Amino acid sequence: MAKRRILKKEIGCVAGELFTEVLVCKLYIPGVDQEKADALMTRVLDMQDSYIARAGHPDGKDNKILVRHYYRKLRADLQEEINAIANEIGELSKDK
Repeated sequence: MAKRRILKKEIGCVAGELFTEVLVCKLYIPGVDQEKADALMTRVLDMQDSYIARAGHPDGKDNKILVRHYYRKLRADLQEEINAIANEIGELSKDK
């Protein structure tokens, strides 16, 4: 139970950092497309909500192997999503 709570906190912290990066780009870098920044902030918040919900409801609660695989896949999917959003933030800050 505690590890699940820690995972949810980690997801929230990462999403907060990504959101802050997009907000800084939007407010302080001239020439950034405001529409893209808003869409990216929405994507970060949706990602946070969906992954926190996924972390709370693992498949096969009685089978430890299924639960372990579920959380491995969740972490891998989360890392892919974080990398994709980070790349979009990089592209956003380059669009001057």
